[in-house]
Amino acid sequence: MSDAAILSHFHKKQFWMASHVKNAQFPTPESIQGLSLYKASEKTPTIIEQRTNMGNSNDYTFYTVDCHPLMVRYARTLAQKWPESESGSLLEFLSQLSLTDIPTPDGINVSLHVAMQSGKPVATGMIFSSLEEGESVVGLYDIFGMNDEVAAAMRAYLENQTDSEILVCE
Repeated sequence: MSDAAILSHFHKKQFWMASHVKNAQFPTPESIQGLSLYKASEKTPTIIEQRTNMGNSNDYTFYTVDCHPLMVRYARTLAQKWPESESGSLLEFLSQLSLTDIPTPDGINVSLHVAMQSGKPVATGMIFSSLEEGESVVGLYDIFGMNDEVAAAMRAYLENQTDSEILVCE
């Protein structure tokens, strides 16, 4: 897979994330600031050379975000990745994400995931795939956990959700 294909994939992911604020009829100043903070924290993905061992994931229940309550949990949990002074703006931005309100462009698939422990959200992750140079590029993004163990469990879970032989991750 070429570096150009990975970069094109990453730009499509950035565009999709930004579209939830930029295409909003009345974006709030906080959601615009949250988008800016989100973009500043992103890193260009690289190919995953070795898959993560699933480890001890029995303590967690993984959900695909498919309804508003799970989207809220996703946004609230991921916003905690940033310092408290910025997390409010990130929450405002992330709460604008929708998997149904804005049509996803052809060739792009997005799934968001939340891990729960004892009924509380503890980790987030995103699988974003796009067609690049005639092949599918699958990326893992927004992997965040309340601790390193649950972040690793989320990454392993996401890796196991795709049958793609080549994955990229920030």
